[in-house]
Amino acid sequence: MKKHIILGVLLGFGLSLIMRDPFLAVNSYINNNVLKHNLNNQLVVNLSESTKVMETPIIESGQLLYSAYLNDQTILIRGYIQIWNLDDLENYLVNSKRISTFDFHSYSLQPVKIANDKGYLTEWTASFGENYKISGLEYWLKKSDTNGVLRISFFTDTTSFSKEQMSYIDKIINSITWSNYDNAI
Repeated sequence: MKKHIILGVLLGFGLSLIMRDPFLAVNSYINNNVLKHNLNNQLVVNLSESTKVMETPIIESGQLLYSAYLNDQTILIRGYIQIWNLDDLENYLVNSKRISTFDFHSYSLQPVKIANDKGYLTEWTASFGENYKISGLEYWLKKSDTNGVLRISFFTDTTSFSKEQMSYIDKIINSITWSNYDNAI
């Protein structure tokens, strides 16, 4: 169990660091053209046309069942939309923070409800190494009566999110439709 927690945390944070600049910016403004994405036949989300999506195959079945990396260089934000199989979400989040290699300057874990799904919102700012600052905003939503958890996370290389970035995040969060949960992805 602890091995899977560490693997999940390292995978999420590692990919967010490694892949923060893999795509070229096309415009210097937010593109208002919205595309509807069907992710893994379980999620539908509206994303800006400037958002690049890269689905990552999950080879071993464990806690992380599905992962799509998002990167929008027009507003300098990246993140993930993931499906997890977790028995105890709150305990997982508390343990993840405890074993993280980040030096947190601020961290909050608050209950949240979006549409019919309840879960947690984590907001944090941290250092990773001497000169690298990162802020995170992560929604962890539990599918009722299942172990299914939807993680929608956003990261920026500053100590806070801009107004423009928060508007982008709100549009994505409010557009997500999670129709079903299949832990045999």
